[in-house]
Amino acid sequence: MQLYFLKVAGQLNGPFTLAQLRTMITNGVVNRQSILVDEYTKREVEAGDIVALFDDAVDVMKHEAEAEVVAAMMDAQAAHPDPAYDALRNADMPASSMAYPLAINFKLISWTQDIRMNDATGRSVGFVHQKALKLREQIEVFADESRGRLMYTIQADNILDFSGRYRFRGAMGSDLGCIRRHGLVSLWKAHYTIEDASGRELFTIRESNPWTKVFDSLLSEVPILGMFSGYLFHPAYDVVDAFGNPVMQLAKQPSFFERSYSVYAHKQSAPEDEVRILLGLMMMILLERSRG
Repeated sequence: MQLYFLKVAGQLNGPFTLAQLRTMITNGVVNRQSILVDEYTKREVEAGDIVALFDDAVDVMKHEAEAEVVAAMMDAQAAHPDPAYDALRNADMPASSMAYPLAINFKLISWTQDIRMNDATGRSVGFVHQKALKLREQIEVFADESRGRLMYTIQADNILDFSGRYRFRGAMGSDLGCIRRHGLVSLWKAHYTIEDASGRELFTIRESNPWTKVFDSLLSEVPILGMFSGYLFHPAYDVVDAFGNPVMQLAKQPSFFERSYSVYAHKQSAPEDEVRILLGLMMMILLERSRG
């Protein structure tokens, strides 16, 4: 069902169905210049540009009939999905199969950076391996530490890029989206965005308290005391959607000789979005591993 938010004085109201919006047009609440926000795409559109709202009853019925046909086609496709999407949905990281909070950890001193991710039951839900001596960042994500099943890869678009994109791909090479690092902002406060394959921004990752970075950097320069920076300062990163609603949080836990994080879910996400968020968080950890 198509749903829209009504934007009034910068505030979003709703969402409303097309039938509800037609009633609001009749009552004079909505006109052709009213701004609506598509619930799925998050894009703004003038109400007058939506054919189903202002055409006569015959055209409206035709539009709704066409919408029913499209919905039936989508249901049929869901019954026989594309292999790449089916692999994504049935990967080892769907929302329904993981118990939050997730635990993430990696060793501080290691030739390669390997990240282990377990759910609250202790089950492995991902193992990240970063290839050493690569001019372009290349990360592989396996189902577990045995590295017997490759699920995803993450690779930088460019060799050297301070504000680069790191693209997510399925095991068969399908493009799942990317995480983008905003370099100038990251000098003070970590800021990343997660995009889908078309480049549409879905989520933002931002550091909860940038002062943590300042104190950690100062203490890490002090001999001997610098060893305790990882135990005293704990960066936290909030994941929010396009409307600023919290979705997940990555928070560092006290540790001496390794880095440990917990991932908390504030609400359930669509399986494909959850995969993008977790891949983005793991890439961000690798980029920010020298901090906190």
